Amino acid sequence: MTNALPHPSAVRRANARDCVVVLREAAEALTLSELAAATGLSRPTVEAVLEELRASGIVAPASAANSGGAGRPARRFDFDASAATIAALDIGARTVRCLLSDAAGRVLARSTVPATGPDPLAPLVRAVTEAGADAGITPTPRTVGVAVPGILGPDGRIAQSLAVPALDGLELGAALSDRLDCPVTVENDIKLAALAEHHLAPPSHSIVLLQLGHRISVAVVVGGEILQGAHRLAGELGSQRGMRWTDSSVRGRLTWSTGDDGRQLLERAAGGDAAAQAEIEDFCAQIAPRLATVLLAIDPERVVVGGGLSRAGETLLAPLRRAVGRLLMTEHAPELVPAHLTTDGALVGALGLGFAHGSSQIAGVPDVPAPWHRFHATLP
Repeated sequence: MTNALPHPSAVRRANARDCVVVLREAAEALTLSELAAATGLSRPTVEAVLEELRASGIVAPASAANSGGAGRPARRFDFDASAATIAALDIGARTVRCLLSDAAGRVLARSTVPATGPDPLAPLVRAVTEAGADAGITPTPRTVGVAVPGILGPDGRIAQSLAVPALDGLELGAALSDRLDCPVTVENDIKLAALAEHHLAPPSHSIVLLQLGHRISVAVVVGGEILQGAHRLAGELGSQRGMRWTDSSVRGRLTWSTGDDGRQLLERAAGGDAAAQAEIEDFCAQIAPRLATVLLAIDPERVVVGGGLSRAGETLLAPLRRAVGRLLMTEHAPELVPAHLTTDGALVGALGLGFAHGSSQIAGVPDVPAPWHRFHATLP
């Protein structure tokens, strides 16, 4: 039995995708010959692809190259990063944050607005509008990615959000798409932070993100994709009835001897306070069994510790490594490292989500990979 040949339309899409990526990453405009050499495609194929891409607006003719000879200068083409903007939103309990990028992944502006009022969509629209105004851009984005602090059901509705209860039951993607008049894709904020860490860290097949802030959350990325499970519940340990990460946590919210915020405690521990160090050791010992179970079920290459508490560095990471190491009866324990992004992980992940799901709107071609490397480079 012979393998079926790819459908011609699939081949055209793949050729267009390759040309878009090469032009987007090029430091300057490219000639037909240069683009053909970089993609491995024939000149006639490249020429046909460029005609289609010019119609979408993402590729534009550039000034011709001066060959220095008697012949006609070679035509050159450039990626027009201004042809589209992409917005990312991170919804929090008190604020909504927005990043606005161009089609090449360069961040143009950001905004933060209060998450107040009876209409949960109004702050999201305002955040996008203010970011656009700061960048001097009036058209709405071509596509939007949204990070939500809650569990999404298989139907895309927000099943539960402890941080923002007003979102419960809302089909946020469809509702916000109607307001902004563009495609909107929604995903859990911790899962998006894990996706961002996967793309911004050294290459690995699988990671587990342990988010430590006011709450503890877990997300898993395998093979470059968020592990969702059959009902989008993979990693949602808080959905287990009666589950508590620590003896003192209340409805998933961490409490410390210093109150709800562990920063002071970690600062004291870093300064050598024995009582604070003992409390951190006990905290790590309590959360380690749950984490070890996840690690043995997934067997990831890396555990990334993110969230506000991860800023404490080895004051927190060292006792956590010890606590997990005592429970794993194997020499092949995953490395445990701090996150690259402690505050912007979900926001950067949402931007990548917007690029991935809005590829056709941005470039006129599906499946163009997001320019993850540029997100990190252009963030402050």
